[in-house]
Amino acid sequence: MSSSSTILVIDDEPAVHKIVARLLKSEFSVYSAYSGLEGFKKVNLNSPDLILLDLKMPQMSGIAVLKKLRENNNNIPVIILSAYGNVDSVVQAIKLGAVDYIEKPFEDKKLQQAIRIILKGRQDIKETSSELGIAGKSSQIRKVWQLVKKYGPTDLPVLLQGETGTGKELFARALHEVSKRHQGPFVPIDCSTLPESLVESEIFGYEKGAFTDANRNKPGRLEWANGGTLLLDEIGNLSLKYQAKLLRVIQEQRYVPLGARKTRNLDVRVVSASNIDLRQAIQGGSFREDLFYRISGVIIQLPPLREREGDIKLLARHFVEKYGKKYNKQPLVISDEAMDLLLSYGWPGNVRELEHIIAGAVILANQIILPGHLSLYSSKGISISGGNGGRRVRLELEFGCSVSKPIDLKKIKKKVAEEAEEQIITQMKKRNSLNQIEMAKFLGIDPKTLRSKIK
Repeated sequence: MSSSSTILVIDDEPAVHKIVARLLKSEFSVYSAYSGLEGFKKVNLNSPDLILLDLKMPQMSGIAVLKKLRENNNNIPVIILSAYGNVDSVVQAIKLGAVDYIEKPFEDKKLQQAIRIILKGRQDIKETSSELGIAGKSSQIRKVWQLVKKYGPTDLPVLLQGETGTGKELFARALHEVSKRHQGPFVPIDCSTLPESLVESEIFGYEKGAFTDANRNKPGRLEWANGGTLLLDEIGNLSLKYQAKLLRVIQEQRYVPLGARKTRNLDVRVVSASNIDLRQAIQGGSFREDLFYRISGVIIQLPPLREREGDIKLLARHFVEKYGKKYNKQPLVISDEAMDLLLSYGWPGNVRELEHIIAGAVILANQIILPGHLSLYSSKGISISGGNGGRRVRLELEFGCSVSKPIDLKKIKKKVAEEAEEQIITQMKKRNSLNQIEMAKFLGIDPKTLRSKIK
């Protein structure tokens, strides 16, 4: 970071200019502009290294200033200065290219730290992905990394949505690692495994004497996360009662441990994750709409593995190398037949399922991983395995038959056939890029018949 770095402050409040100048003049050259129009003149005159931009100004708002800067292809990093409660405007500013935002009235150290980090530059996202073990080169996963890189340095609340096994916690850690809080703690809370009776004590903590067995103070996860990032994993599993308490904590950045009489201040960045569509949960009455808007300043959708073009091969080889080293195996390769099998599978468990299956195959294999070393099961009971004759699909259907009365084999035969037909068509749709005419030809049925069956 150069000692001659220049900072332009665009704000209509003289008091803000005085505070910023006092804080930064020992490290940077600070210039002032009291309106958007004056700010543009100073940008052309001084070419600052960074701009501090107020959101609310007369005549021309901070959003308008930011739009004009970007229209002129000006890529000077911009930090938004925002009064508390302007979340929607802040999100809009970030989407327009602002690199961070700081709430007014701001803390001296927080402003100084944000400026230093942005001017110095954070570590490359590729290093972060390597350190966290997140592999992937598909266009779908590159888009996710772009969003992580864009929103990670901010304090905006982020909601990660994706199926089970898509790597939500890993990407939450990535957001933390590229943030200005990277030296602080990263604390995950798995809301799906917390018993209802322990939610309050685990999250908020308690003081000695709060209840019968509370013979000492116990800090909660909120206290652990202070100064860092708090991950609310599978937040959709929290009851409405604790959703309300959490909403208050996030809004006020204060909380009260069980048995305490005083509130405690909190300084955390909240990242949430869910494998269910929270908008649908709102409609169903199981999730609070106000909490959703509070945690979803930015929504990042994680793609399922079956949609990540080319990543199955890359991930499979990555896991072969990882578990080969872990289990002290000689270098292994995946046979073409085994790779074909991996590529044709639907991956209901996504990357986590792939990792577990490769780990098992590495233990079984010697030199070459063959189809027989793989054991793939879908959530609906379809098992795909290899055999001497090549690839095959084996349907494993469970039916409970009562022996207290006669068994009607004809009805069972019909039911099995219908179930098998449904499973095969469903898996064909997931695992192949055929259109309906091609699929009908492959299955040996009329396209109209296939369309009716799909419906």
